[in-house]
Amino acid sequence: IEDQELLDKATSIEEETPDYFVPLTTEEREDLKNRLRATVLLTKSSLVAQATKQVNDSVDISPHRTLLLDPQTPKQFMHMHHMKTGGTSMDTLIHCALRRQRDVNYGVDINYQSLSECGSRVRVCMENLADELNASVIDNVFFRNDDAGNPVEDERFDPADESLNIPIDDLNVCSTAEANVMSYCASLHAVRTFGWKDVDKITVIRNPIDRAWSMYRFTLQSCYDCQPMSDVLERVANGTFSSRRSDHYYDDNLDETRFVYSPNDSCAVQMIGHQATNLLSSLDLYNVANDVRFPREKEIAEEAVRNLREEFTWIGLTDRLEESTDAFREVFPFLTENLSEEAKRLEEDMRGHGLDVPENPFGLPETYGDLRGCPLEHANAGRDPTCGTKEMDDYTISLIKKLSNRDVAVYKAAVERFEIQMEVLEEFKNWHP
Repeated sequence: IEDQELLDKATSIEEETPDYFVPLTTEEREDLKNRLRATVLLTKSSLVAQATKQVNDSVDISPHRTLLLDPQTPKQFMHMHHMKTGGTSMDTLIHCALRRQRDVNYGVDINYQSLSECGSRVRVCMENLADELNASVIDNVFFRNDDAGNPVEDERFDPADESLNIPIDDLNVCSTAEANVMSYCASLHAVRTFGWKDVDKITVIRNPIDRAWSMYRFTLQSCYDCQPMSDVLERVANGTFSSRRSDHYYDDNLDETRFVYSPNDSCAVQMIGHQATNLLSSLDLYNVANDVRFPREKEIAEEAVRNLREEFTWIGLTDRLEESTDAFREVFPFLTENLSEEAKRLEEDMRGHGLDVPENPFGLPETYGDLRGCPLEHANAGRDPTCGTKEMDDYTISLIKKLSNRDVAVYKAAVERFEIQMEVLEEFKNWHP
């Protein structure tokens, strides 16, 4: 009887949960495909220009689209990391590639920085920026200060608003302006705030059911105190959830304001369409993203999907991580598994197509050999639960879909885009200059 009641509840939730995903039209699909073609062509052209030393005003070369990054060029590349999507594996790959760049740049480091909402760094850097602007920041929202240094409620503003002409790069808060490469475990709103809006970006998206399950298992004791997953999700949904990290842990007398969770309450917000929240760039939507009454859910889903389609150079899927990594390496060759072997392969390929390529065309040190390489390693893997929920049932899955409905739309859009990306790479399979 209990199983049937839960099944009936799950069916009811599924029926009440709208589908916010809208597929690309034929024209939109072709527009995206053309942008992706231009992306791949830029990489190919940059490699040829680097190899043939034909770098001039008529050739648009981007160092991060070649084998060698430029330590003097800031803001070349960034990774947006969503927790429990394979992001740590991608960050590990990037770290390996940057250590290798130090070797080929004769000991000069590539400046790498990271900001994460999972710890305190985003909050601290936001506060540092607010201090520079004589402002206060509350839950990532900026307010002008009065003469006494107190925030003025009616004077909220967005430092990334271009009309305000705030010199974000000159302030160089937390070294974000001088970094060559960054990893953001934070929202596009934070990315814009620190001046990285127009940088080449990658991200990996995961099926929201798998991601929530992985997140629950990973923080089962630190966040959820071994409570059944369905209980956790019910409490998040009805506004009575507090993690064991909180001062009012599982307080059943919480008032209505708890329907709006702080963006710093990671144990709760990781269960509320977190990937879509990270993909938000507008301040108004970001401010209501953690309200489990979902007052603007359709708008949030639409903006997140739009940004996934328009703001990222290339994306990957957790459930196709090997293919995703291979594709990232095609677009950003400095991530290649073995730098020496890739340089040799490219050199031979260019010569085979009649290009006048000098010896050692990519400028690797004569004594350099990539002995270790940078394989994809599966880091920060999920844990098998020793308590709490051991296996999800239909009711638990329906609660995940309810709380992460926007993520369902994002995941569908990611799968759609991923397939288009693969089609474009296939078109360039036999490309030569």
